[in-house]
Amino acid sequence: MTQPLPKSPREDASFLSKLLFWWLLKLLRLGYKRDLELSDLFRVPKDDLSNSLGDKLSAAWEEELTLAKKSLGKRTASLRRALIKVFGWSYAALGIFAFTEECFLKIIQPICLGYLIRFFGGEFQTELNGNMGYVFASGLVLGSICYTFMHHPFFFETQHVGMRMRVACSSVIYRKSLKLSQSALGDTTIGQLVNLLSNDVNRFDIGMGMLHYIWIGPIQLGIVIYILWSKFGWSCLVGVALLVLFVPFQSQMGKLFGSLRVQVAIRTDRRVRVMNEIISAMRVIKMYTWERPFALLVAETREDEVKYIKKTAILKAINLSLYYISSKIIVFLTLLSYVLTGNFLTAEKVFVTLSLYNSVRLVMTLFFPNGVAQLAELFVSVNRLQNFLMMENRELSPQAISFQSAHEYGKSQKQPEAEIRMTKVTAKWTSKSEEPTLTDITLNVKRGQLLGVIGPVGCGKGSLLQAILRELPITSGTLHVSGKVAYTSQEPWVFGGSIKENIIFGGQFDAEKYERVIQTCALSRDLSLLPFGDNTLARVNLARAVYADSDIYLLDDPLSAVDAEVGRHLFENCIIDALKDKTTPQAQDLLESTSQKTLKYKGTGMEVLTRSKSQPQIRRSASMSIISEMGALGNPFVPEEFEWEEEPAIMRSYGQQPHYDISRRMSKPLVPTVRLRPKKKSLSSSSSSNGDHPRDENSPLIPKVHEEQRSTGDISVFLYWRYIRAGSSLFALTILFFSNILVQILFSGSDYWLQYWTKNEEARFSPVLDEQDFESGDFDAGFKIENSSFYKENSTSSLSLDSEREMEVWIYSGIIGVLFVISLIRTAGFLTMCLTSSVNLHKMLFNGVLRAPMRFFEINPVGRILNRFAKDIGIVDETLPSTLFDTMDIFLQFIGVIVIVCTVNQFLLIPSAILGILFYFVRRFYLETARSVKRLEGIARSPVFSHLSTSLYGLTTIRAFGVEGQFERQFDAYQDLHSSSWYLFLATARWLGIFVDWCSVGFIAAVTFSFLFMRQEGAAVGLAISSAMTLTGMFQWGVRQSAETENHMVSVERVLEYSALEPEAALVSSVGPPKSWPLKSQIVMKKMTLRYGEDAPVLNEISCTILPKEKVGRHCWSDWSREIFLNYGLNLTPHLDETFHRLNFALFMISALFRIAEPCSGTIEIDGIDVMSIGLHELRSKISIIPQDPVLFIGTLRRNLDPFNDYDDDQLWQVLEDVHLAQAVREMQAGLDTQIAEGGSNFSVGQRQLICLGRAILRRNKVLILDEVMDSDRILVLDAGRIMEFDEPYKLLLNTRSSLHQLVQQTGKTSAGKLINVAKGVHDKKQRLSMSSVAEIGENGSSTAGSNTSVEDSVF
Repeated sequence: MTQPLPKSPREDASFLSKLLFWWLLKLLRLGYKRDLELSDLFRVPKDDLSNSLGDKLSAAWEEELTLAKKSLGKRTASLRRALIKVFGWSYAALGIFAFTEECFLKIIQPICLGYLIRFFGGEFQTELNGNMGYVFASGLVLGSICYTFMHHPFFFETQHVGMRMRVACSSVIYRKSLKLSQSALGDTTIGQLVNLLSNDVNRFDIGMGMLHYIWIGPIQLGIVIYILWSKFGWSCLVGVALLVLFVPFQSQMGKLFGSLRVQVAIRTDRRVRVMNEIISAMRVIKMYTWERPFALLVAETREDEVKYIKKTAILKAINLSLYYISSKIIVFLTLLSYVLTGNFLTAEKVFVTLSLYNSVRLVMTLFFPNGVAQLAELFVSVNRLQNFLMMENRELSPQAISFQSAHEYGKSQKQPEAEIRMTKVTAKWTSKSEEPTLTDITLNVKRGQLLGVIGPVGCGKGSLLQAILRELPITSGTLHVSGKVAYTSQEPWVFGGSIKENIIFGGQFDAEKYERVIQTCALSRDLSLLPFGDNTLARVNLARAVYADSDIYLLDDPLSAVDAEVGRHLFENCIIDALKDKTTPQAQDLLESTSQKTLKYKGTGMEVLTRSKSQPQIRRSASMSIISEMGALGNPFVPEEFEWEEEPAIMRSYGQQPHYDISRRMSKPLVPTVRLRPKKKSLSSSSSSNGDHPRDENSPLIPKVHEEQRSTGDISVFLYWRYIRAGSSLFALTILFFSNILVQILFSGSDYWLQYWTKNEEARFSPVLDEQDFESGDFDAGFKIENSSFYKENSTSSLSLDSEREMEVWIYSGIIGVLFVISLIRTAGFLTMCLTSSVNLHKMLFNGVLRAPMRFFEINPVGRILNRFAKDIGIVDETLPSTLFDTMDIFLQFIGVIVIVCTVNQFLLIPSAILGILFYFVRRFYLETARSVKRLEGIARSPVFSHLSTSLYGLTTIRAFGVEGQFERQFDAYQDLHSSSWYLFLATARWLGIFVDWCSVGFIAAVTFSFLFMRQEGAAVGLAISSAMTLTGMFQWGVRQSAETENHMVSVERVLEYSALEPEAALVSSVGPPKSWPLKSQIVMKKMTLRYGEDAPVLNEISCTILPKEKVGRHCWSDWSREIFLNYGLNLTPHLDETFHRLNFALFMISALFRIAEPCSGTIEIDGIDVMSIGLHELRSKISIIPQDPVLFIGTLRRNLDPFNDYDDDQLWQVLEDVHLAQAVREMQAGLDTQIAEGGSNFSVGQRQLICLGRAILRRNKVLILDEVMDSDRILVLDAGRIMEFDEPYKLLLNTRSSLHQLVQQTGKTSAGKLINVAKGVHDKKQRLSMSSVAEIGENGSSTAGSNTSVEDSVF
């Protein structure tokens, strides 16, 4: 039974509860007691469902496309207009709240403060107006209350709209990705698509809260100018002019930030792509000793990225400094111009001006420029999204008619006559291609026919199937496909679920049919013997196709990855028997047939073989398939365990373990949801689980999953210290510390000096004040000092800018000037420290991962490791410095406010202490839940990215089976789960904000009303209240930023965690082997035992000797499946990979020889030198290997053959000649500089393997490891990690009890006879050479064996 998420309590909450976020209290209490789990999340509201939002935006986008098409080029489709149409009105309505709080409430408060200061100055002191002070104080406090009521719901709803826009765009992006043509897929990478979902759409979350201030800011500024004009006259224009100048300045800064973000994003994409390649190919990199060259490549890409991040940091330092000092400079210029024009200051004017400028400064120098910058970045991101949506779709050409996928027919529909008919079909992948991929193909395949397509590597066998699937665009000719289609790709593709889910593939489950398919596809014994049955196996492509019960089966070399016996079973029982009434084109390298019809097509290099089912069976030997297969989940970018950050295991429901019942018919989403992790008891900084938990006998079997380390508890102070020390010396840190203290002293000191100056002004010009009619309230800019009797009597002394007034002005000027300089130095120094720390942390992370043993990469999926380099380094680069600076700055400002307030009124120490204690405990209470919600958000976000990656790698299979709709629904389900966590993240942040602001309101009320009981001067009251008023909004932001800083420090912790991984052995030993080593390349293993992790030995006391120049074949015989494991890399998710690695004994022989895994006992010697006694590079550089996975890197063909320019072009061309690729490369326009796409997708699997072969040949080492079957001097047969047989192939084949003999007999009499003849020929040749060597020794007295010029002396 599935357990849906509970209904959100907000849906039934009262208006007041929604306004104050009280509906969260139960969850906050639960989060304070324990870590929250996914089952604690609430169901996403109906209006926020991914499917619904995606439908709305898709409809608006399609309308844009239609209008653009009708306009005949006069109008272009705009994603901006589509977004405005769907979300514009709901977002625009929120502007009313922002306008009210900024243009009314924020203006009323300074006005009330002015009247209150006048009250304390002696005005309104008559018996009739004696209580007016309480009225003014109440108005001031009431303004703060109303502001708090309105501000947080406004911000919450704007962020909510941003979330809905992100969800809608993500849904549209995913839907588009399932429609992309193969040409469009070649123009992008999966990394770039994931970047669209991880970075670009996140701009809606970040930027929507600020956009309203772009139009509210100028209106608020106009109101403030009007009020200031009434008090200062034209003198106010000096300060206002400076404030207005910030608008174009910040607009320009916004453009610069936007352009820099584009540059940073491009370089981040490149760095992540390089890291993706490195992590995915780490085994090859270690075996080829490429660590140092790739480290230089990463350093180069990182340096290029940091260059632009540094430019952004410099602009950010200028921006932050100007924001910090802007209000001080503006007030200073306003007051200075006012004094210099023959006026004097009063407390009311000064502190009303200060409060007004503080309000408008927040909007005009922070919200407004941030809004402009975010709008610029939003435009950049929307344009990137729009460019993706405008990419070419897989269009159904007019030639493709009557095509039906496996899911397009219902059971009630009449089945059509299955047929494939091609008439003079010519096709090519892109219109830019000069030569067509297929030329003039004509064929007709009807129901019940089997068609075999054969030919050399790269001739277009797979392309023919792609054309039938409509993946390869047809330029001429006609194609007719009638009937349901099923497809098996040459590169097996699975998604991260059980084998049952992979086989059913979203269809109805039929237990009887399922068991029949398992038997037909030779999976029953595997499932019965593997520890987790059908939760584990990954070889399911053929079974998936058979289960679909289609009319037409397109099989792309489905037998290449199995041995002879299994291949024979599959061919006879599946292809021949189970599919006997189907139309079955099959592509492979070679078919051996007793009766066949061959049709040759000129120019294609391909042969099509057809035969009816009544003709004799076609048999195939194991040696006839393509050597290498690479499945989707083994591909470089896809997280093998559906993981991006903290990967959950996949299950059927939110919060429950899956119960598998094959007797139950069901239809469900493909990859349902996430399994909850066990709660951690420790409050240490991090903990990990190895999955070794006792199993209840009644509980379902769940595969062992290596979970990512998950941080719990508080972030330690030591972690902050390590972060700071990574970017600064002790001396620089000391200077930075004192500069921060000095900046705050100057900042608060400027206000205190302003109060002192104002008191002196009022005392100095008190006679002027006495002449004014305070009762009438006429004290404004209209009153001229020169008209007073005091001026007429003292015109030559006090009214001029005498030495005392001049000194006060100069001191204030000096404070502001020094504050600006020190603030700029402080900010630049702080951001430089953070950037240096980020650079050093990246170096530490890369070095830690690069030197980690291979075991680390085997138990951690690519996505999990890559996430540290992408998301975590991104946070450390850009987000953490800003939040940490805000936290530090606001904390210092809070201390400054408390000091100022308590200096004016010492009794306010009591509410200040209460406020500090309350904030401390509220922060702790909030952080426990916020931390859990943030982690759940990360967990829920990972499957969104993984689902996109997995879908793109299996796109052809998904489209062939017609299950795009089901994958779209699954993506929407993942988005809905993430929306649930993100909604709570926004809500909990608002709960904290509104609570802290209410506490600030209480503090302002205490400060304000305290002065009504304790009479103070107007200047002192103005200083204290105006300072306290800054706490509203500012302090809640600081508390939230401190929580965010702690969350972001988790990324630092995760980076340091990987930087401290236990490394491999030393790369170079103190006393290395001779340079000429190895001379003979004789390999001796003595009682060598190897363990895989903590499990039982996988190789047990292996003892054997491999002679110089000897070729030894490795055969691993497994009783449970009787398969030969020759595949070097496995196409499995990590928890499935664990099981298969235990059985792949040949892989462990290679791992032990390369010291990829260190033997736990015994020795391995090459020419008498124990390989354990030398450095890893000294060993690995002397051995060559041709890995089964054809690992290619994005870049040129030249770079893939010779990554670091060690060889000249002649040598490269010679190698291409040796591997029979030279002709194909010469036909390419760029030759050796031909660009290789991600994963080598623009080359066939066979061509990729040949490129890797050429790469190995270039090294010209004396020991070569590759897969040879019969052309070997001796065969090593392993079973359960022990040597069972080790002798010449011919001798083993003559022994009827030999495992090798039994295996060969499974290929059939004809094939077995040919293989025995090959072995006999090798044996006879060896005997003749041996006799010749003996004769030569007799003549010369010495052997010349060592003079052989063969490069590879030993082949294993």
